[in-house]
Amino acid sequence: GENDMMAYLTMMANRLLELHRVLKPTGSLYLHCDPTASHYLKIILDGVFGKENWRNEIIWRRSHPKGLAFTRFASNHDVILCFGMDVRKTTWNPMYRPLGAEAIESQYSLKDPDGRRYQLTSLLNPNPDRPNLTYEFKGVTKVWRWTKNRMLEADAQGLIIVPRGGAGIPRYKRYLDEQEGVPLDDNWTDIEIAGTAERLGYPTQKPIALLERIIKASSNEGDVVLDPFCGCGTAVHAAQKLKRQWIGIDITHLAISLIEKRMKEAFPGIVFEVE
Repeated sequence: GENDMMAYLTMMANRLLELHRVLKPTGSLYLHCDPTASHYLKIILDGVFGKENWRNEIIWRRSHPKGLAFTRFASNHDVILCFGMDVRKTTWNPMYRPLGAEAIESQYSLKDPDGRRYQLTSLLNPNPDRPNLTYEFKGVTKVWRWTKNRMLEADAQGLIIVPRGGAGIPRYKRYLDEQEGVPLDDNWTDIEIAGTAERLGYPTQKPIALLERIIKASSNEGDVVLDPFCGCGTAVHAAQKLKRQWIGIDITHLAISLIEKRMKEAFPGIVFEVE
């Protein structure tokens, strides 16, 4: 009753307690907010989930800054707080982004005769105290990353190279087309706000690419995705597309009607169970 922020936090605290109650041990919770509320919500989430189950604070940079920059830096990011029910059991699928053209040219500048790109990487172990990995290979005695048998197997496959000017130290031939990409970090700058083709009239609508990334990272096919603030249904759309089961909750008939229309257009023949 003191201000809008206190009313919002009271409402969210009650709902977060209920979401914690129904979340499976393998589950994750993602809470999207702006920077004016993220620090308050983080404290509430620490209390509900336990600070040991905090996983990430993701910064999502939108393409258009909010506000003019005459009195401060313009704001162009939102915050996504991620907690696991139990970080020892939480489902996690690592996500990667492809290397850019400039990085490919600089990092994978070497080519086989057939044009296949590669780089030469170190085979030395960062831990100097590994007697079981200390041995002579190609005339060089070092503490190696791999066992000798694995080194010999890689060498037989033509993947161990002694580069010219490399002080005679063997290196590993790592091919670009065998790499999954660069591990995704918690600073997301590659997903823009929902474009014109996606817009359904909701001011807080998220791009489907954002929800797809989250769902792919923290669930598998057949798992259940719950969106308790369903809005225009982007999360359930992404869940259906990725072959997850889903539950969407909203209190307005307008939202429910919009979601039904959206899903039927995207997935003809879909059947709803509406409570």
